[in-house]
Amino acid sequence: MMNTITLHNAHLDVVVDLEHGAEITHIANAQGVNMLYYADWQSPVRASRSTSYGNGVYDWLSEYRGGWQELFPNAGNPCEVMGTPLPFHGEVSRAQWQAEWKTPGLDVVLSTGARLPIVLERRMRLIPDRAVLFIEETIRNESDLELPYLWGHHPAWGPPLAAQGARIDLPGGKLTVDSGLDGPTVDLQPGSSHSWPQVSDRKGNSVDLSVVPAAPLQRLCYLQGLSAGWYALRNPADSLGVAMAWDVKTFPHLWMWQEIGGGQGMPWYGRAEITALEPATQFPSHGLAEAIKAGTAHTLAPRAEASTWLTVALFAADERPVQGVSADGAITF
Repeated sequence: MMNTITLHNAHLDVVVDLEHGAEITHIANAQGVNMLYYADWQSPVRASRSTSYGNGVYDWLSEYRGGWQELFPNAGNPCEVMGTPLPFHGEVSRAQWQAEWKTPGLDVVLSTGARLPIVLERRMRLIPDRAVLFIEETIRNESDLELPYLWGHHPAWGPPLAAQGARIDLPGGKLTVDSGLDGPTVDLQPGSSHSWPQVSDRKGNSVDLSVVPAAPLQRLCYLQGLSAGWYALRNPADSLGVAMAWDVKTFPHLWMWQEIGGGQGMPWYGRAEITALEPATQFPSHGLAEAIKAGTAHTLAPRAEASTWLTVALFAADERPVQGVSADGAITF
């Protein structure tokens, strides 16, 4: 089985690791600049190359080097559902996926099964003349039971795109700070509520969340009430920009996670420079079992399927805020 595959045109390279959750490790422009954060750390040693850390969360984190993971059918804490143990961030994020090219280099269909009787299929497609990645996905219930699930996308953007001072444009909404993440480099009060983008930190200072901050800092927040599914991350100093649009009916929430030299423990050790903006079916990151209790899990009817889409476009950024991103990758300023 191939370890990685690459989609390529004159404007865009997209690299996918099939043996490691079909995670996207590179979304690079024509100059070879990777917009994703992806580290070449040799440590911590990956659980898959040594022995288990004795904890599923640490095993997952030991494998983490950045990139873009797909979280399904669980997102967040490990749990048990329908008598089935579901690992941290879902097993498909670490599974081996199959790939079948429709058009070599431009159009590929990836698929994997989950621990619950669901198959996830992801089509990734480039067109020759634009720096746009189209993703179309379908989940299929292979049983006669109604099945619960969570679903999310976990792209971690890094420098030079997501460097200090870069800007985040999105439609706005209510923002809830995660209640579980805390520590000396967490600047927002755990569990507090705000409106995007101006918030108050735990010392009462005004903070503009639309500006990528300096290190050391850690944040985990959840946006809800989005009027549309899109965002843009742009660094005018380097003319770098990435825009994402998605099906807001499937992913009505956006998780915002920043790990910028703040985490001193595994696997960060103060090294990461990540701004992640993650479309998701629900919040917070407490896992599928808790979402079922809260009534926020999605369900898939017996033998049914559900489809969704995401689009990613690269653009030359300047000081103009992005006002919208369409499903075909068109960007409005």
